[in-house]
Amino acid sequence: MSIEVSLVGLKNKMVAQTHKSRVIANNLANINTTGFKKDKMFYGVLEQNIQMRLETDFSQGALVQTSNPLDFAISGRGFFTVETDDGEAYTRDGHFTAGTDGILRTRNGNPVLGYGGWINISTDGMKVGKITVNMHGEVFVDDVLIDTLRIVDFDPLSELKKSGQNLLVAGGNVISREKDSSTVLQGKLEKSNVNPANELINLIELQRQFESAKKAMQAIEEALKKAATQVSRF
Repeated sequence: MSIEVSLVGLKNKMVAQTHKSRVIANNLANINTTGFKKDKMFYGVLEQNIQMRLETDFSQGALVQTSNPLDFAISGRGFFTVETDDGEAYTRDGHFTAGTDGILRTRNGNPVLGYGGWINISTDGMKVGKITVNMHGEVFVDDVLIDTLRIVDFDPLSELKKSGQNLLVAGGNVISREKDSSTVLQGKLEKSNVNPANELINLIELQRQFESAKKAMQAIEEALKKAATQVSRF
């Protein structure tokens, strides 16, 4: 292997490590984001080629009690379905609100979907009634069943992509299916699945690897300069 090839390989490794550090930093920035799923980046460097792969860890985060009747958590697999300007999207963030029109919405204003479409929890188009949601996702307003939260799951989960605002969109090869084994819990929220201690350890280790690669690259560059100087003397 030539010195030039080694130098390119080290530069590629440092580029990959920089991208990975950004992924870790984003995970740490979302420690307190409801329902957030951490990302993992894998990379491989072979001579002049670099390969990077980003994967989302969909493992369940801890469930916390809020006692807010418009907070919901899914225990098990599955996602809430919401409507956006670009079509349907999916989320584990069940911190919902009631709009002035009585429509159940995400914190960013996207309507939450039931099997009947938008879920209206008002009694007269404005005044919100007493909302109760059971473990099956059935929505009751003043003890009257009005709809059921549309909870869906995907296979494979790796085809789901983040689209911003804590939402996910489905890739072309994903087939959604109703999830009947998950449980909806009212008055609870799912925390981020980011473990801050692990992420900090990964970041420190990555920084050490970056510094090591940087020193090795500097040593190679110095060797190349020295060799060029010696050659020029003859």
